[in-house]
Amino acid sequence: MVDKLLVVPLTSGNWQVAYDGGGQTHFPLDGTGDLVFYPQKARTSGQTFASLILLKSTVDTPVNDFVARLEVTTVSQLRSSTPNDWEVFWFVSNYRKDPKLIKTANYFLQKPNTGVEMGRFFAETGQKFLVTSEAAKLGVGQRSTYYFAKQGKRYRVFRDGVQVLDYQGKEMPESLYDQAGALGLYAEDAVVRIHSFAYRAL
Repeated sequence: MVDKLLVVPLTSGNWQVAYDGGGQTHFPLDGTGDLVFYPQKARTSGQTFASLILLKSTVDTPVNDFVARLEVTTVSQLRSSTPNDWEVFWFVSNYRKDPKLIKTANYFLQKPNTGVEMGRFFAETGQKFLVTSEAAKLGVGQRSTYYFAKQGKRYRVFRDGVQVLDYQGKEMPESLYDQAGALGLYAEDAVVRIHSFAYRAL
């Protein structure tokens, strides 16, 4: 299954910037270098800055079930005071906005101190935590390869060949969004380097 994934160049022609966190999203011109998120630096506890890009092919043709492979490094956390554990890279899937611009999506993130987390976010700031695992911690600055597989309400995540999450919710509110949407890459108050991305709709 892995060898059938479509490799997506990390160029602006393939990715749509939803917002840049008041900073920059750097795309390599030839697609052979890294894509880098540089959100604006938060200087007070009340500030937060995040960047989100969406895979254009999945904006045009939304996907529900998929497999994806991603190489990524959360290089550094930007907050000048003590960083929050969630200020790292997030993988976003099944992302939709309705005509009133209300968003819904599933998310996964790798926190340095408390492990992996999966959940849903919705509306402006709504968030539902579904599962966490402290057994899968990973420090800032470490490069890893993730493999994501969503099929129905089941979502599995592998990091460097080891499964770190297997979640299957039954009914709302404990379920993931089982809907066609876009795939996205997100950085919150952190410098993040994306080294490669590939996927396939199921």
